[in-house]
Amino acid sequence: MSTPINLKRRFLVRLWAIVAIFVMALALTLWIGFREASSRRDVVLQQQIEQASRNILRRIDFYRAAAEQLAREPATLDELILGDADSHHAWAETRLRFIPGVLGLALVDPGGEVHGDAGALRVGPQCQTDLRKPGVLGSPRLFVHREQAELAHFDLSVLVHGPGGERVGGLLVSLLFDQLQRVVEDSRHPDHEIELADSAGQTIARTGGWRTDVAFDEVPLADTGWRLRVAKPEPAMTDQEIALIVITFVALIGVLAIMLEGMGRLRRNINRDLAMIRDGLGAIATDAPLPSLMPTYAQFLPAMQEIERIASEIHRQRAEFARLSLSDALTGLPNRRALEGRFAQMLGFAQRGHPIALALLDLDHFKSLNDTQGHAAGDRALQALAATLTAVSRSADFAARLAGDEFVMVLTGLDTEGASSAWYQRLADHFQGQLRAAGIDAKLGISGGLVWLLPNDTLGHALTRADRALYRAKAEGRCRLALQGEEDAGDAR
Repeated sequence: MSTPINLKRRFLVRLWAIVAIFVMALALTLWIGFREASSRRDVVLQQQIEQASRNILRRIDFYRAAAEQLAREPATLDELILGDADSHHAWAETRLRFIPGVLGLALVDPGGEVHGDAGALRVGPQCQTDLRKPGVLGSPRLFVHREQAELAHFDLSVLVHGPGGERVGGLLVSLLFDQLQRVVEDSRHPDHEIELADSAGQTIARTGGWRTDVAFDEVPLADTGWRLRVAKPEPAMTDQEIALIVITFVALIGVLAIMLEGMGRLRRNINRDLAMIRDGLGAIATDAPLPSLMPTYAQFLPAMQEIERIASEIHRQRAEFARLSLSDALTGLPNRRALEGRFAQMLGFAQRGHPIALALLDLDHFKSLNDTQGHAAGDRALQALAATLTAVSRSADFAARLAGDEFVMVLTGLDTEGASSAWYQRLADHFQGQLRAAGIDAKLGISGGLVWLLPNDTLGHALTRADRALYRAKAEGRCRLALQGEEDAGDAR
């Protein structure tokens, strides 16, 4: 007669065999996982270096391109050759607003001497010393100055050429470190810290978690003379943490084995309720309709009711954020983002042969109003212009505020100079009435530059041409509308 099998012993033997296999599989999985994680960290580190380098160089190239654009303006060449100290300063002041984050802007002669009062133009002694060095003017290298910590900045320079291509001088732009600090912070990967250093190894910008005691990879930034450093991430887990994970999993397996039979049904029901919660959260994340949430166990009911409440609140906030993201808070007009979305539609009309005009407008003597009557009066003036644009707009037109006192109007049907002049006169007359209604007693007018959209236009090209026309309106005495010139239309083509 055979001996009966000890079921408990057989069960325990098999249970421990399963536990042993699970532990070994888990250990092997952890080892392979850490090897792959280390490889992935290296790949991500290189991607972070490349991305951060591109972002920083893109910002520097933006400033250099802006400076080169100024250097190509005929007014810059005229100022460099014919201007005096006062006109140099006025020229710099009028162009500072075209380049964000600028500390100083100055014209220099071929020998590196600053035209005008260097102090008034915010060009320091060290900046002047560097400019006088041979080969510095127009060089791609960037020069860092820290004489005053609160005004720490870097300089870039471009050449100004005469009509025959001869070198007649240059343009110096000094930019605060804050511009690069924002780029460095925006480029940071969650697992890395970044530092931008000059040729001497001193910090220009870095993320808040940068530590000097960790290893890092370092690469040069093109011809700038600067270097980008990215700290290598530390291992995700220590050996002790891995051991703790293994022990925890073994203990969990034992508990689960003991409770498996009695908790099977409970587990399935809980999983069903959790799946319902997960589906609810997934619907919130994807803005999909929320499914019906009715749990098996009453303990999950408050969580599901909270999910329904959160879904309702998120839906409301999304609708509000969508509205705010396309509106200017002060005037209620659409903002530049909304203009970019509408521009494609208007360009489509232009491509089908419809006359579509874009007018760039700003307020004459607006700064004087702010200085004499305060920014509250300035805000009312901006609101008056917004109300005017709304009042003179037709259903097919589109008005938006770009920034400050700059507004854009996209118009349909203005295919002649007379039609545009009549529209501008209605605009100017209505604006004066709005000023009186707002209680603003000031000499304010509207200058504008109007261009017609071309089939191959972009918003940037159209605004650039409109800005040139606006500049012409200012030069011709303000309070008028200047139309697109032939040379501007040629640029767009």
